[in-house]
Amino acid sequence: MFDGARAARATVVIEGDRVKQVVPDEGDVAVAAGEVVDIAGKTVLPGLIDLHVHSLSAAGPYAYHDSDLHLEDHTKAMLRSGVTSYLDLGSPQRVIFEQRARARAGEVLAPQLFAAGPLLTATGGHPCYHGSPPGDFCLFIDSPADVAGAFEALLPGAPDVIKIVLEPGGSQPLPRLSPDSVASIAQAAGAAGIPVIAHVAEADDIEVALDAGVTRFAHMPDQDLISSELASRMAAAGAVVVPTLSVMDGLYRIAHGALDGLDDPALRDDVPADVIAALRDPSLLAEITTARYREIVKGLRDRAIANVLTLHQAGVTIAAGSDAGNPAVFHGLALRREVALLVEAGMPPIDALAAATRTAADVLGRPDLGRIEEGALADVLVVDGDPLADVRALDRVSRVYKSGVLLDRDALALPRGTSLARQPRTGAGPGETCLAAPECGDALSCSPDQRCAATCDGPSACGPGSACLHDGGSPTGGSCVAGDGCDLFAQDCENGAACVFLGNGATSCWYAGAGSGGQPCDALFSCAPGSVCDERSGTCEDLCDPRGDRARACPGGRKCVDRSSIAGLPVGVCE
Repeated sequence: MFDGARAARATVVIEGDRVKQVVPDEGDVAVAAGEVVDIAGKTVLPGLIDLHVHSLSAAGPYAYHDSDLHLEDHTKAMLRSGVTSYLDLGSPQRVIFEQRARARAGEVLAPQLFAAGPLLTATGGHPCYHGSPPGDFCLFIDSPADVAGAFEALLPGAPDVIKIVLEPGGSQPLPRLSPDSVASIAQAAGAAGIPVIAHVAEADDIEVALDAGVTRFAHMPDQDLISSELASRMAAAGAVVVPTLSVMDGLYRIAHGALDGLDDPALRDDVPADVIAALRDPSLLAEITTARYREIVKGLRDRAIANVLTLHQAGVTIAAGSDAGNPAVFHGLALRREVALLVEAGMPPIDALAAATRTAADVLGRPDLGRIEEGALADVLVVDGDPLADVRALDRVSRVYKSGVLLDRDALALPRGTSLARQPRTGAGPGETCLAAPECGDALSCSPDQRCAATCDGPSACGPGSACLHDGGSPTGGSCVAGDGCDLFAQDCENGAACVFLGNGATSCWYAGAGSGGQPCDALFSCAPGSVCDERSGTCEDLCDPRGDRARACPGGRKCVDRSSIAGLPVGVCE
């Protein structure tokens, strides 16, 4: 048994949802009634804790876009891998806080879920480079004066942590939070009693955060090497780092053609088939398989691994997180690889296992998780072999207990289609959050933004100003989604987002891309403000006014082709 800190032969007694007793190997076990499970040749350890997950993000290439929610798929994969608790560090707030509420109420079988909700970043900063619908995924802080408004939007969701983004960018510098803004955020979070975790990419980011009193870090800097002086400062401050080596490792393996296992039929038990297919598609991998990219990502991976050893030797606390939802960083499976990468970086296996159990639980402020001791929650993982001798034993999962209940891992394999809902929801009304189509009431469908809305089969089925949008994963067809009335020619959206037409007189702010004038659309079917994506051709078309009142003439001799009948308002595109 590994109890989260040390290893010894023992018998573990579970009663209800708690560990009742841990008896050393030579001790006597007195159990009046119950099941006795012989796990000779196996190791029992606490359920794993992943401190960096994106619950809704698929692990396909960056150029891959999948409109399906996949929340249930990813939850099943984590449970099957023995991840019994996790921290979501960036998902649309309405969906992730709803999932957290259902999990805590026991309505859905899921790991213990902790969530940050939207990220705090500078306008145009990582990860919302080209805008974000307000309050969805990013909240923008461009000066300390913006902090109060961001917290007013954030705190009603009761985030477990607040995530800030300090990211300099690579070949192209990105806007980033100023030191004064970071200090203001830290002060506001302290007043609210919520810890702050900082996304960092280089040593200077850590210095800025430490100056503001922020001591928790997502990612291991990979742009440069951490000095011994900074490592000592971090240790003295009680800093905690969640390295997420799996991200650079996944990109490294893709770039170097070393992403093995995609042909293993067993992978489909945990990873959606479309994601596996995307990771085989050369057209989607083109940008991350060039010789130049191979050189870059090798350097990033090498520096991140070297920095782990520097910090570990300096006494800085290392906790485990995978950043699942990035390319080839599969939910559940990636945390086991993360532990192996910590060992590769030079951490003893016992410390790497603690990083994914007891240490991670301490970071969450939950002393009842991540350990096997009397009174702890009975989240328990059993694996074949001894992961202290060979960390790859974590891949050989034998049993998973969630709150004392043995999970049917076979039933949770994706092809089985087993529902995780313990108390299925039905009858949700218009505008209410939905995580699946059957949750909405009669004549309602679950819209692409996860709200119950009127079902439709074409533009005429929706009222003026509402468009019929189709989600390929919804069995009920399209749903009427109201626009927000943004101006196509003024491009008056906040946060750098683009105003696009949806049809039937509806316009809405959407994520902006970089393309225009016939250039390719981005993965989210996005174009630069003032352009829209023609999904049939995958190219961006510039907007124009067919009446000639509000927009310049199309450049280069192109014609303004009237799209008013499609858009439901006077607008055209340049062809």
